[in-house]
Amino acid sequence: MQAVLALLSDNEFHSGEELGAALGVTRAAVWKKLKKLESIGVTVHSVKGRGYRLPSPLELLSKQALRDSGLPEEVNLRLAFETESTNGDAKLYIAQGQPLPALILTERQTQGKGRRGRQWESGVAKNIACSFVWRFDNGPSVVEGLSLAVGVAVARVLKKVGVPNPGLKWPNDVQVDGRKICGILLEMVADQDVCHVVIGIGLNVEMDEGFMTHVDQPWTDLVSRLKSRPSRNIILAELGKELIEVCRLFEEGHGMKHFQHQWQAYDVLFNQSVTVSTISQQRHGVARGIDQKGALLLEEDGELVALHGGEISVRRV
Repeated sequence: MQAVLALLSDNEFHSGEELGAALGVTRAAVWKKLKKLESIGVTVHSVKGRGYRLPSPLELLSKQALRDSGLPEEVNLRLAFETESTNGDAKLYIAQGQPLPALILTERQTQGKGRRGRQWESGVAKNIACSFVWRFDNGPSVVEGLSLAVGVAVARVLKKVGVPNPGLKWPNDVQVDGRKICGILLEMVADQDVCHVVIGIGLNVEMDEGFMTHVDQPWTDLVSRLKSRPSRNIILAELGKELIEVCRLFEEGHGMKHFQHQWQAYDVLFNQSVTVSTISQQRHGVARGIDQKGALLLEEDGELVALHGGEISVRRV
């Protein structure tokens, strides 16, 4: 599927005969590949006498394009056209003892997960579904608050590509004008003093309305926020550089204390009345930023309470 998609990515018409010659298959086999693409959500226009084309140009991820865009050589790359979950692939990568740091990428994620067990749809070759893997030799304690620092990294990248007003909603949502544009899911694989962290990131670049019908919160994407379609390869290269910096600072013991004020500069809940829901209870108060460990500070009946992550949902009242 990837090969035929690459041939069609220029948005020009290609005949079945031309596609078959390029792929080394029959026209019947080309037709089957195109039907397969359509079955996973790729729209292919067919015009008699002219051939097949995509409705708009498509940029596929490529190792060479990522390097050319500035992704450091120290980051090991794994790129698959389709996978169930990049976080799942990352955990397998760790188990195999592969070199780190690493960036695990895919064009289509079929069973991506967000916080609280939600599913995240990535479409095909339009959005970003990736996992960044880093090894911390000083144990799990040094990574406290890391997911919030990753939010800062994503917000910085969004500003670099032209989004003027990214915001962060505690604990792990990146928003634009109150609409979610990115989710972050961290998973740890700890073994005594060594702690591997998998940083899963799902960024909406060009979402398909059809994929989002079941989503129960406002969302947006980069294409609707920018004048032109941004390069996913450039975004990922910038993100890789930011994540290296974040992980190095945590590894050196600076931790969330270093990012506290930077995070609060993007805080969309600051001084807002909020409801904080857990599995067992609801709390009401005013959000007062975060502490040096990344806990949400909730002013409740005149007292300041520090709430940590996990199965917590925060909504503005």
